[in-house]
Amino acid sequence: MAPTVLVGGTVVTVDADRRVLDPGAVAVEGDSILAVGPPDELFAAHPDAERVDLEDHVIMPGLVDSHGHAGHSLTKTLLDGTGEEWLDLVKEIYFEGSGTAFWEAEGRLAALERLRAGVTTSLSYVGSMPRVDDPKFAAAAATGYREFGLRHLVAVGPPDGLPVHCVDPETGTETMVDLDHAMTTTEAILDDLHGAAGGRIRVVVAPSSLVPEMNGDGAATPASVAQLRQVTELAERADLPIHAHAYAGEVAAAASTEPEILTERLSLAHCAGLDSEEVRLMAENGVAASHGPLTHAYALDRFPVVEAMEQGVTVAVSTDGSAPDRSFDLLSQGRIAAQLQRAHHQDTSLFPAGRLLESMTVDAAAALGMAEEVGSLEAGKRADVIAIDQRSAKLGPSLDAGQTVPRLVHYADGGDVSFAMVDGAVCLQDGDVVAPDALSVEAVLNDAEAAARTAIDRVGGEHALDAHPDLWGAVRYGEGRE
Repeated sequence: MAPTVLVGGTVVTVDADRRVLDPGAVAVEGDSILAVGPPDELFAAHPDAERVDLEDHVIMPGLVDSHGHAGHSLTKTLLDGTGEEWLDLVKEIYFEGSGTAFWEAEGRLAALERLRAGVTTSLSYVGSMPRVDDPKFAAAAATGYREFGLRHLVAVGPPDGLPVHCVDPETGTETMVDLDHAMTTTEAILDDLHGAAGGRIRVVVAPSSLVPEMNGDGAATPASVAQLRQVTELAERADLPIHAHAYAGEVAAAASTEPEILTERLSLAHCAGLDSEEVRLMAENGVAASHGPLTHAYALDRFPVVEAMEQGVTVAVSTDGSAPDRSFDLLSQGRIAAQLQRAHHQDTSLFPAGRLLESMTVDAAAALGMAEEVGSLEAGKRADVIAIDQRSAKLGPSLDAGQTVPRLVHYADGGDVSFAMVDGAVCLQDGDVVAPDALSVEAVLNDAEAAARTAIDRVGGEHALDAHPDLWGAVRYGEGRE
């Protein structure tokens, strides 16, 4: 087949030289990028190339969302997302009220939202904590990403609070998941899914917490040590990344008992409450961080984002999923991440626009061990490309290519993405989904509504759909019940 050349706009490469080409073009052959450069040069080198005209667009790498949760797209705003109440309800839904139909419907809705937001590579836990009583749930959750043609990492491993009671509402099967069961299921999911869809679907060994239990001295309990060792052994044997939530003390506890887990293989979500010594351990061992600026975790205890970056920690900005009160619009969350750091440090010089874009592209790819494949537009990398329409009041006026990256970072959002390509296959064209294996948008939305209602009814959670008593007039949730 003849190459395809994407042409007509400014190309933001995020390559090693951070080139911004205006005009620029990207030549694609098969599933890979053939060349990036001026349009005349690419057409001269490939006179038979098919032309895809993206006039007045910014052509850039597909965004990489390095941390999220499957299930959240069907549980957003329940109970207004109020803290532990929401978390308790969704745990019940995920572990006892959700069958394969739930996970398929949710995965399709999540994949659709991510595609339209320009997120071409993403990671999601199967649940708020991994659901690993049966491999079929992870397979179901990945269905939408297969169908929409996206690149996706399925995060599975031991949940917190073992043993965990799980119910399959479609068969009536009840399972008590302990560590051995969780690891056995994780390996079965690995065998089933890793490398599926031409390599676009992969598996990450992902315990819910790096160190789920610590004693009064801050040391990992014997149960946590056993989990650390089994997770590390599986990841090393299968040559897989490790991903986990981590909070205050967990990095230090892991370093004391199983330091082998602290390598470039590991990325940690949230990192809220980590102290300077734990940040140093991450930097020295190449451990990456995935920072969700809109998460409840960050509202309760901050991760020292700027300090970690200055010490050399690879920090990605991520969404943490689309619930209880956020979305998969990664672009819009990047600037929120910057503003939170500027406010904390009272320093508006923090987070230049280019660094923010790196945190959602090349740095996020590096955090997931995919730096050689995605995150930038370079010859030999996967052809994961998006385009953003610049012709809008929000992004205008178009003055100079030097202003392209600041305009993108400070003003663009997922609604401005009109084109997306993954592995050289167009998934979004003129804002419309063109993935041939995907359901219609209407079918995705209808199935999502039906699946959400069924799961909520199964756990008696209908009250979560009512307007919260503190929706109007109160300063904080809980006032109406005092």
